[in-house]
Amino acid sequence: MQAAIITCFLVLLGRCAWIALVNGPDYAVRAVQQRSVDVVVARARGQVFDRDMHVLAGTPDGLASSWPQRAVVVVFPSLVSGQDEALHRLDELIPGPGVCAGNPRAVSLSPAAYAEVEAIACAVRGIVPLSLPSRYSGLASHVVGDIEASYDWALDGGDAREAVRLMCDARGQEIPGLGARRLALGQPAGWARLAVESGLQACVEEALDSRAPGMAGAVVAMDPWTGQVLAMASRPTYNPDDMASSLTQRNAPMINRAVRPYYPGSVFKVVIAAAALSTGAKSPDSVYTDTGSIEAGGHTFSCHARERGGHGDITFQDALIHSCNTSFIDAAMRLGAQPILDFGRALGIGDPDVASAVRLPGSLTGVLPHSRTRLGPADLANLALGQSLVQMTPLEAAVMMCVVANGGMACRPELVLEACGPDGRRVTRVPSTPSLPPQALGDRVLRADVAAALREMLAGVASRGTASAVLGGMDVAGKTGTAQTGRVDGSGTPIFNAWFVGFAPVETPRLVVAVLIEGPESGAASAAPIFGDICEYAIGGARGRAR
Repeated sequence: MQAAIITCFLVLLGRCAWIALVNGPDYAVRAVQQRSVDVVVARARGQVFDRDMHVLAGTPDGLASSWPQRAVVVVFPSLVSGQDEALHRLDELIPGPGVCAGNPRAVSLSPAAYAEVEAIACAVRGIVPLSLPSRYSGLASHVVGDIEASYDWALDGGDAREAVRLMCDARGQEIPGLGARRLALGQPAGWARLAVESGLQACVEEALDSRAPGMAGAVVAMDPWTGQVLAMASRPTYNPDDMASSLTQRNAPMINRAVRPYYPGSVFKVVIAAAALSTGAKSPDSVYTDTGSIEAGGHTFSCHARERGGHGDITFQDALIHSCNTSFIDAAMRLGAQPILDFGRALGIGDPDVASAVRLPGSLTGVLPHSRTRLGPADLANLALGQSLVQMTPLEAAVMMCVVANGGMACRPELVLEACGPDGRRVTRVPSTPSLPPQALGDRVLRADVAAALREMLAGVASRGTASAVLGGMDVAGKTGTAQTGRVDGSGTPIFNAWFVGFAPVETPRLVVAVLIEGPESGAASAAPIFGDICEYAIGGARGRAR
């Protein structure tokens, strides 16, 4: 009998040990579930970092004090109790079937509605207002949004989610004092690291907003040696936490204008100059006599200096510096269509590899006439002026200028440096190195002497040419452009594609910037100041330095 009792005791002891040691965690979870209610407030997704591992999307890092917040109210219908007047007002403020109906849920609110709900919730049970960090930092919204789509394989958290847990007693009532707490459920997702530099990105966006408020436009900044995209911004922008309102706005804020094609205007003269210098059709010292207009295919094309009788005798170098239309139409006539189209494509215009390299959904390419298209004299004139027959994206414009800045080597844009999936599979796109020597770039596109001549000519644009009033005294180079669009704003004022595309410093370029503004002013007036602000930030002490 005693042996039987001891045996039973040992069996019970073993079972208790088994429950405590092996099944203990499972029973602990079940116990918590019996006295708590969980509400999912967001699906968990992976982090998107900048080049220095600062968070662009995901859980805030040390900069959380300035991180945007989103207003959420968590409703536990079975626990809601309070005065009828308060509950009625909550029904009006919180979308849904009513605070006492339906399943537990999280609802996003406007800041104004959240403030009122927060005040009422002090006297009501079952309503938990929360100010949660947004997933998004507010920087590079278009880039981050597109990366979320194209790198979903890395960022998708699967069943992982962020939740709010409310502790309840045995009757299912909220336990006063314990309140609600946030928790993460499931395994974390992967991550993606971009080439974007947050400080430069913030400077780019501030320059766009302050210099061209309310206007559409885009900026792309690149390292000319690695092709890494250091900043990319589009205006108008949108709030990723409020996609619904963005979809209904007439100015299409969700379009990433950095990868949409536009008429380049005189920016395309860089292609004409590259072709003319490379083929020998022109040299920097070639002289053309500008009378203010030129005939081409039965049409008269004017230079902006026509009212004063033209530029007179002008070298090809000065023709680029002062953007003389007739000189470049003459150069296009001498070249013919094929060399222009060949050099345009070699410099990245209309190249699908440029668009696909950055892995942004919806990226488009620029437009060049097909090689078999017969172009008459008037067509060549329009091509030389960057009108009607040619379009380029701001990204392509930056790639084109990278070739000039780095000495003539092909440059492939890179936006994502590396990514890692939830399974730990890591994909490295680009070595995480500073500027690389030219040998690390692609094939040679321009002869070194041609690239050097173009750099000198483009430096003159800033020091004594069309952008000198804004950029004079800065160690920068580039080209202005102003293209007609045929569109007008609400007051009937013409809208132009205003460009400035350039690099800095002149002798040892470290940064290429392409600026496009859709507005009523020229590239020199609206785009060049933005370029100057960005270079002032990125290339410290640029203003006032001697070349």
